[in-house]
Amino acid sequence: MKKFLIFILLLIPTFVMADTGPKPTINITLKNMDGSNYLIDLVSDFSNKEDLIDGIVDHYADYKDREIYKYHDGSWYATAIRNWLLFGSIEGNDSHEHTFTYFGVPDEFKVIIEFPDGTVKTTDKIKKTSFDFYIEVDVNDMKVVNQVINKDNYLKNIMIIVVTIVVEVLIALLFKTKKYHIIALVNLVTNVCLQLLLIYVLNYSLLNFILIELVVLIIETFIYLKTLSLKREKTILYAVIANLVTAILTFII
Repeated sequence: MKKFLIFILLLIPTFVMADTGPKPTINITLKNMDGSNYLIDLVSDFSNKEDLIDGIVDHYADYKDREIYKYHDGSWYATAIRNWLLFGSIEGNDSHEHTFTYFGVPDEFKVIIEFPDGTVKTTDKIKKTSFDFYIEVDVNDMKVVNQVINKDNYLKNIMIIVVTIVVEVLIALLFKTKKYHIIALVNLVTNVCLQLLLIYVLNYSLLNFILIELVVLIIETFIYLKTLSLKREKTILYAVIANLVTAILTFII
């Protein structure tokens, strides 16, 4: 049991100790765009990420000679094509709707488009003002013509909290503890606080996420040691496994 516990603890940095949580997004709808033969990306400041400037995400390796990759304005470069922590396809589509998400989402950005003839256009700098940010861009003048508030995100955040509680309670069944109400309450409080911190207080960076999740894991473990009536080793093992499982779900939900 002790060897297994040590093994699990060593895995914590790899799996990023985490409860399921929302990821920030930038959602873009292009107006007056014809066809799907274009490329789109977010341009952001690489002042503190100089090591990424000459890099390229593997599946975009063939695009290194494209104008969207070559573009820069001082230290501002196309981002999703370079940074694997910013998820989202840079390839055009018939719906002209694009979503960029995950830990590489910038607080300030420009939208860049490479048109079929190789012409590149960008918007002015845009400040991200909400966790899930929705804008419409007119490609004729590259102006933001509308900023949309998506109320569905509140339901999504509630769903994430519910899933986390259900999963941790189910895992608790394996450890034969009957204090499910404590586990549910602890997860409700820690997940609400986690989401509020990441959405409204801190920048949603990978470092902040890891630090907060470490604190969450420590707090939950401390409370469980006082309340679950399990052996110390078994309680710690439960807390670690529960958080590892929900960490994996973080990459899925």
